[in-house]
Amino acid sequence: MNLLKANMTRFWLILLLILTSNGSVLMAADDSYKIGFVNTSRVLKEAPQARKVEEQLKAEFKPREAQLKATRQDVLQIEEQLKSTEIQISLKTRRKLEREIRLKVSQLKFLEQEFREDQNLRRNEEIHKLQQVIANVLLKLGDAGRFDLILTEGVSYVSNKIDITAQVIDLLMKLPELTEEPE
Repeated sequence: MNLLKANMTRFWLILLLILTSNGSVLMAADDSYKIGFVNTSRVLKEAPQARKVEEQLKAEFKPREAQLKATRQDVLQIEEQLKSTEIQISLKTRRKLEREIRLKVSQLKFLEQEFREDQNLRRNEEIHKLQQVIANVLLKLGDAGRFDLILTEGVSYVSNKIDITAQVIDLLMKLPELTEEPE
C-alpha cells in the first residue's frame, strides 16, 4: 500500500515538474489564438469558379442529354403507335413493337445510368480541382492573416466573429480562373 502511494506521489511530482518546467502549457492560457472558420458548402455554391465548373459540365454533357431525350421520344412514339393501332395490327406486328419498346427501354436505362455515372465522375474531378484551389487560398489567407487555425467542417457552432467564408469567396473572385496550383 505504501509502495503504491509512493509511486502515485512520484508520478504527480514528475507531471508537475514537466508542466512547470516547460512553461508553454502555462503560457498557453495567456496567449490568444486567431481562429477562422470557412463554410465550404457555401464557398462551393458562391465561388465564381464553382459556377464556371457547373456551366462547363452542362455544356460537356448537353449532347448526351439530347441523345437521351431523343431515345425517350422514340420509346414514347412506339408506345403511341402501339396504342393508336391496337385494333388494326396483327399479333405478330404487336409483338414486334412490344419487343422494340422493351429493347429501347433497356437501352435507355443503360444510357441513363452510364450518363449519371460519367457526369458524377466528371463533377467529382472538377470539385476536387476546385477544392485544391480553395485549399491553396486557405493556406495563403492563413499565412497572410496570421491565423493559428482555420476550420472547415464538422463544427457545431461558429460565431460571426471567426467566420471568414466571405473573405475566402472574395479571394476566389479575384483569381483569374480555375487553375490547379502544383502541390
